[in-house]
Formats: sequence, structure tokens, C-alpha cells
Amino acid sequence: MSQTTSQFWNWFKQHQDKLTQINNPNSNENDQEELLDSILEQLHLFCDKLYFDLGGLHGESQEFVITAEGDVDYFDKVEELIEAAPDLKGWSFIAFMPARGLGDTTVFEDVELKPFEMWFLPLDNKNKPKSLGFRICLPNYELVKNSKWLKAAVYKVLDTALGEKVFAMDIDYIEIKELPHGDLEAQGLLELKDLSAFVKWKRKKLAAL
Repeated sequence: MSQTTSQFWNWFKQHQDKLTQINNPNSNENDQEELLDSILEQLHLFCDKLYFDLGGLHGESQEFVITAEGDVDYFDKVEELIEAAPDLKGWSFIAFMPARGLGDTTVFEDVELKPFEMWFLPLDNKNKPKSLGFRICLPNYELVKNSKWLKAAVYKVLDTALGEKVFAMDIDYIEIKELPHGDLEAQGLLELKDLSAFVKWKRKKLAAL
């Protein structure tokens, strides 16, 4: 069984009063879980590769984000659903997880990263001059280099820093290495906190080629 965008949003409108209570700290936890499960069930009737995120404080405007979790094959389904979203008071409907900046610490399975201590080196590809690649340098690389979760943990940091669509569509290559010794800026490295601004500048520059 599948449903159209209209059917999904009709269901959403019919249940919006209950959905606004999900972030209510006084709501029953089991009721909240049931509502979250219901949303996902309805969303998967439209496309089972899509997921969602709910944000906002209770009593304030709520954000409902539709994500394909970086899978570009389903970006069109995200856009299709959000383009059909209704105009509902107290709700903002957003396509793709937005950039949320860097957190002090990111933990993914057995990997712990401190984004504000991470640096990046822009990489050039002579065969693909318009591609955008980076070497991500970690101060604790030796401690985490053998973890099977390292790549996923770094990708999580980058996805949060850049936003789902930018990370998936604009970044062509990532490698992960140890943070070198010495003068980092003299070696061409930049602090990870500046990655978002660098990507915007670089993409604008590459577009002019």
C-alpha cells in the first residue's frame, strides 16, 4: 500500500493537535512514542526511504524536517513531499536536515570526536578541477583509526556542519588522517569550524570556471 503527498498531509492535518504535543514535557512518554511511530508509518506509506525530525519547544513554532538521510536517490521524494506541504499555523516544513553547526563532542558507537579540535585540508584533483574534496584531520586519529565506525562518525560531523543536501551534493571526496604537527595554517589547514564558509566560497569560485 502506498499513498500520495495529499494523503500524507491530510493525515497530518487531521492529527496536528496531537502532533503538537510530542514535544510537551508533560506528555506521556508512551503516547509520544506511539505518535512518532505513527508519523513514520504514514511517511513510509509515501516512501519508505524517508525519515523525519521534529524540533521546537512546546508552545512555540514546530519544525518538521523530512530527510532522506543523505541518499541522493530519494532527494526528489523529499522535495516532492515538502512542495506539497500545507500552510499550517505553528508549523514549519523543511526539506533536508539543515546545517546545525558543530557540537563540542560527537559520539558515534565507539568513536568520540571533538569537532572544534578538528581541521581540514582542501584537496585538488587535476583530472576533476570542479570537484571538491577534503582531508579531515583528527588529533585523536591513532585512538580511533581502527574503528569500523570512524567514517560514519566523521560523516555525521560533516553532515551536521554543512546540512544534508550540501554534504551529499557538493562534497565529492573525503579522506581521514591524523592531525599533523607544526604550524597547521602554514601547511594549508583550516579549522573545521570554517568548513561551511569555505564550501560556499569554493563552490562560487568553481561555478565561475
